[in-house]
Amino acid sequence: MVHRLQALPVLLLWATAAALFGVRSVAANQLWHQVNRYDAHGNECRLREMKNVVCSQLCVTDISNCPASLQPSCPDGQSFCADGQCHDDCTAKIQAQNPCHCHRSGKKLPQEAVDLIPCMTIPNVTIQEFHPWNSKVDIRNSCGAEAGITDQSQTVGVWGSSWVDRDITAVWAECPPAPAPNYKYNESYWLATFAANGALAAMLALWSIYKAWVERRVHSASQSVSNANAKLAEKMDGSDTADNALKSTVAEALDSSIKEFNGEKDTAPPSTHGKSDSGDSLGRDISLCGYNNNIFGTVCVWSVGVVTVLWICYLGVWTADYYGSLPGWRHGVLYSLSFESSFLELASFLIVWAISFIILITLYILKPHLRNHFRIRTLPAKGQFVCVVRPVHEIKMLTEDATWLQHKINLITERLQLLLSRDREYTTCPVRNTSEGRIYFTYQCTRYVFDNNSQQYAPFEFDLGTINRVLVAQAGGLALIEATYRQELVGPNFIEVKVPGILMAFVREFVSFFYIYQFIFLWAFYFYAYYQVGIVDTGVIILSATIKVILRIQSERRLKRMAEQEEDVMALRDGQWSKISTKDLVPGDVIEVVSGSHVSCDCILLSGNAIMNESSLTGEPLPIRKFPVHIDDQHYDPIGSGKMATLFAGTIVSQVQPVIKSADSLESDRVLALVRHTGTMSEKGQLVRKILFPNPISFIFNEQMRIVIFILVLYSGFVMAMAAYLYKGNSTAIVFYGVFAIAQLLSPLLPAAMVIGQSVAAARLRKKQIFCVDPQRIMTAGKIQIFCFDKTGTLTKEGLEFFGGQCVDASSCEFKAFDKDLPSMDTLFQQAVSSCHAVTELNGQLIGNPVDVEQFRASNATMDSTPEYLDAVIPPKDSAFGKLHVVRRFEFVHARASMSVAVLDENTSKIHVFVKGSFERIKAISRSKSVPGDYDQMCAGLAREGCYVLAFAYKTLDVSDPAKVKDFSQDELEGGCDMLGLLVFKNMLKKDTTQAITDLKQGSTRTVMITGDTALTGIYIARQCNMVPKGNRVLLGESKSAMDDIQWVDVDTMESVDDISPYMKELGPDGFPRTELAVNGTAFERLCTTGEIDLLLFNIRVFARMKPMHKVECIEQHMKYGVTAMCGDGGNDCGALRAAHVGIALSDAEASIVSPFSSADRSVMSCVELLIQSRAGLATSFANFSALICYGQIMSGMVKMASFYFAISLTENLWMLIDGAIATGLMLTISMSGPAKRLASSRPTSRILGPQMLASVGGIVLINWVYGAMAYVWLFRQEWFRCNEHSSAEVDVSKWWLLGDNYEASILSFVSAFQFINNGFVVNYGYLFRARWYRNYALLVVWSFLMCLVSYMLLADPNRVGCAFRLNCGSADVLRDEFHTNVTWHIEPYNNPLGHNVIPKPSRYKLWGYCLGNILTSNVWQLFVINGPVRNLLRKKKPLRRLKIKL
Repeated sequence: MVHRLQALPVLLLWATAAALFGVRSVAANQLWHQVNRYDAHGNECRLREMKNVVCSQLCVTDISNCPASLQPSCPDGQSFCADGQCHDDCTAKIQAQNPCHCHRSGKKLPQEAVDLIPCMTIPNVTIQEFHPWNSKVDIRNSCGAEAGITDQSQTVGVWGSSWVDRDITAVWAECPPAPAPNYKYNESYWLATFAANGALAAMLALWSIYKAWVERRVHSASQSVSNANAKLAEKMDGSDTADNALKSTVAEALDSSIKEFNGEKDTAPPSTHGKSDSGDSLGRDISLCGYNNNIFGTVCVWSVGVVTVLWICYLGVWTADYYGSLPGWRHGVLYSLSFESSFLELASFLIVWAISFIILITLYILKPHLRNHFRIRTLPAKGQFVCVVRPVHEIKMLTEDATWLQHKINLITERLQLLLSRDREYTTCPVRNTSEGRIYFTYQCTRYVFDNNSQQYAPFEFDLGTINRVLVAQAGGLALIEATYRQELVGPNFIEVKVPGILMAFVREFVSFFYIYQFIFLWAFYFYAYYQVGIVDTGVIILSATIKVILRIQSERRLKRMAEQEEDVMALRDGQWSKISTKDLVPGDVIEVVSGSHVSCDCILLSGNAIMNESSLTGEPLPIRKFPVHIDDQHYDPIGSGKMATLFAGTIVSQVQPVIKSADSLESDRVLALVRHTGTMSEKGQLVRKILFPNPISFIFNEQMRIVIFILVLYSGFVMAMAAYLYKGNSTAIVFYGVFAIAQLLSPLLPAAMVIGQSVAAARLRKKQIFCVDPQRIMTAGKIQIFCFDKTGTLTKEGLEFFGGQCVDASSCEFKAFDKDLPSMDTLFQQAVSSCHAVTELNGQLIGNPVDVEQFRASNATMDSTPEYLDAVIPPKDSAFGKLHVVRRFEFVHARASMSVAVLDENTSKIHVFVKGSFERIKAISRSKSVPGDYDQMCAGLAREGCYVLAFAYKTLDVSDPAKVKDFSQDELEGGCDMLGLLVFKNMLKKDTTQAITDLKQGSTRTVMITGDTALTGIYIARQCNMVPKGNRVLLGESKSAMDDIQWVDVDTMESVDDISPYMKELGPDGFPRTELAVNGTAFERLCTTGEIDLLLFNIRVFARMKPMHKVECIEQHMKYGVTAMCGDGGNDCGALRAAHVGIALSDAEASIVSPFSSADRSVMSCVELLIQSRAGLATSFANFSALICYGQIMSGMVKMASFYFAISLTENLWMLIDGAIATGLMLTISMSGPAKRLASSRPTSRILGPQMLASVGGIVLINWVYGAMAYVWLFRQEWFRCNEHSSAEVDVSKWWLLGDNYEASILSFVSAFQFINNGFVVNYGYLFRARWYRNYALLVVWSFLMCLVSYMLLADPNRVGCAFRLNCGSADVLRDEFHTNVTWHIEPYNNPLGHNVIPKPSRYKLWGYCLGNILTSNVWQLFVINGPVRNLLRKKKPLRRLKIKL
């Protein structure tokens, strides 16, 4: 990997220095000791023997001056030539090979060397006492003695320093380094390079001049449009408010586009038009730029692409040339392009490599602007393309107060983003023409049409009206001409989700900075004989990318199935019913709703009833009955009173019921609906677009990663400085080393490690029937602090159980006795229960609100399948009343908390009005004389027992004609009713709710209830499931309106509480108040208005009578203080599910658009499982992060420092073992650690600069460094090592793969290998969030195998395995002679005078025990300090600043 380019920099430093400066070797500067000078006792080392030393050529001007033993003696017919050999003929070519000329000729050959000729070659010599620090003198003396020269000091000189003269008769040809071969740059490949790049540079220069000249002509046009914009703004002053808002948006966008056109930077704050929680509305602050294609520009952009590909191919050419794999005559010739010079080859590759890297990074930075730079800029109205520029609004999660350093780094990052235009999103859209010639473009699935009036592109939206009567009046449908016109403006009713093919998906994945980073550095592996590791690392990266691509494609395909819907539908156009595709629907169309069809747009039900399945949209598990809008002057509110008349896109029609006869709605033999919104304007379209085009999410991890990068940059500078100090190399070599030091900042495996943790968690959740559509939220879910729950259908069962009723005596206005037998109650009460609901029957199953269904079942009545009016109820046998006809119905609305029906009694022909709702609401609309005096106490008592209480009121109309009922408004119909009685249900907990709440609280998660039910019922359920601890007092706060003061009541004694402060000061053993609070919706509004909510928020356990908008606001209040989750079953919870940091919908659907998570088993334990798996995933990601950081720090610290100090390197195969098996294998197996069985009392850290991460990583790194340093202290005290030290003067340093053939490298290899293996093991601890370490069987197998392998190599005598890694091994003859080992395998001769690096057996066991001590110390640190008692003690004494709330 990049951070492990250890062997390669060593070689490349030498190679670069040699290539550029003629340096053939670069020795380490060992500052603190003299190599092989003293033994372990301080005595001078016994000089050792050097065998087969090559002697330099002895050169003379007269052959007679050669020593007698070196006088030429050639066979008859041959002559002694200038090359020092006998030949038949001394040709000019042979003469030119004179070794005494040291490969120089012409002016480069010194005049004194021109006449030098060689004597016969001196045989290799053996030096009995070799002085490494004075090696040249030893070689001269030994070679002179072999040649018979008695006194060299006076008669023999050295080439280049002393020449032949009167006294000196011969010189040693100790040639200085030959001048490195270099290019003349007229070679064909360089000429081609210069030609291609020169042509491109010329084209780019010409294009810049041409572009500037052409674009200057449109400046005047932009000024004209600016003036027109100003006039338009003046005219807008007199228009209505709504129109002003739209035109203002258009004007601002137009002005912004002009500024962009002129190259101005718009520094104004973002517009707030259409502001939403994610900046996702269609009126968002965007600016537009127009562009036109140009042939010259197109040629230029293609030329840039071709040249980029050529540079990458050029890298491949140099790589192939290194291995001698070029075709033609060059095949088999190494370094053929660099005149067979390996050093020049390396230098050339580095230049090509650096240029390629710069080109790729430049293209990546300029990617958003590149194509448009080679187009001609113009006004949006004149362009073939429109570039949409939108500010990027980053969503920050898990943030905290920034430190000074983090604040400064964030500031630098923001300025860089601004400089590189990364603060904005650039999307170029082609401009198209409609059939009528109108121009438009499509941006984020929404059509933007050019408006000739405002001279600007804008999305169109048709206002169909907001009054029910106005909506019903459009039941005649559209004219075909009008429909065509509207479709031209709004586009097709179809949201196309483009899922790329596999190839394009990989291209999309790989076009990112990290992959470019990996690509360019891994190429260095492939270039220089390290391709085996390069292949392994590339495989891991491709595997990671494949996982990401597959997960993304699966998610996109799932979204495509949910988003794309097309089928035929009957639409009313030109007064005729015709079959058209749903893609052709436009706002204002009237369609027929049929059973089994999918609703593809938001519609308003005009006639008839419909049973809708909304599970895939809202997560609501039960079918919902929809009713037509009434023909009245009421305001239509799609999220309020009109919701029951709205058919949402993405839902399924289960059943329809035409209404031929109705008193207050449109009568038709078809079920009719008016198309309101299509495409992305629909509710579903808005949600789909948010998923397709999300705003980037930033975690605290991302924020602190910038600091980590900054620290690592400083660290790389320190390492670079130490290299310069220790290595004493030339400046070019140091700069080259710096490139690789910077490359060690982050491992290319790090993104894979983080993704694998999320992917494993998502797969495990899926097995638990918990589906995730946004894997990024898994990290957030691991940090949940507050979990909010809906009550009905979430904490409790979906269905209620009928418990009984309590009628009011009409004469005395007092409650009768509680009765569990409905047939024995008053007839009017039975009629109300049988008819006041919105239940229908589908395939023998009752459909409707769960409360309505249970109510109707309790009545034992049945539904007439062919009603004469809206509905008909057939009473049970032996009933005292006849068939009931529902002639008018006002459906239940949360804002009113009530519903009502007008019922015709077939027996009496009277029309009764029955009103049902919350007991507070029914009391408010009933005549006060009819309300019992103990009404409130009775209702409160039932609610305290966990009962769900509905109240009924009634009156009898003095009209007998059902047709006249439609003349009444809802208020008129419900006004003046008498209290009828109470209907009571039992709200039963789900069987696992109590356990789930207990587990969450034990997992340091606060649980809160947000319900639309009564406060007393909510409190009862909260107590039943232990959300409210046993024995705690509960105070209920209620107010009549948001403007009234809150009245506090003790729910157990019903005594008023004037001041709650004393109760809040009474603390329990946990340090929090013993008193819990509960509030209703109006009291919550009051607290928000006064600001008291901030003080009381975490004392309020139950939020009751909460409307959908209240739920959203409540979630947002909690989100200000901590990571908040919401759990609901859909329906009125949709807004809260979307608003929360983490939402989980209990839905049978595989994926719910409104929530990132959905659970198919509908159990509250899904919330516990979500936290368990998410915490495990978060902990696993950070474990991998820790392992990789430790890995890089040990590599760049201990291993690299030792390598440069001693001029050594780990062996080639050991590098491959470390990179290919240890790092990769352990990273993958770490991710296989399972989750903990239960929630821990704390959450895993999400801060890479938190005390836990710093202590863990810092401690392990420090321990490893100390043990590494002490290992060398131990080594230098060993007698078998001293005087056998590695000396760069005694070895061939060009063979980097043999620089491990010494004791220094062996000690480094064994110590570091054990440390690397231990890194993966030690981070596997963490039983709090993951399964205990011994449960990760895959990791144990890999770890055990690696430990046994390295231990065997260390402890065993020389063997095939150790020799494969050149550890505890030696040259074959040395092993045979000294260790009596019969070598049957090939061993490349060892690159040191000793011929082996076999550690004596006693020392091997000592070293092994020392390495085990290193492992033990690291594990003790992790177990007892990071995860054990030391951490617990520190947390008690110095707790971290966390959100302190009552659980």
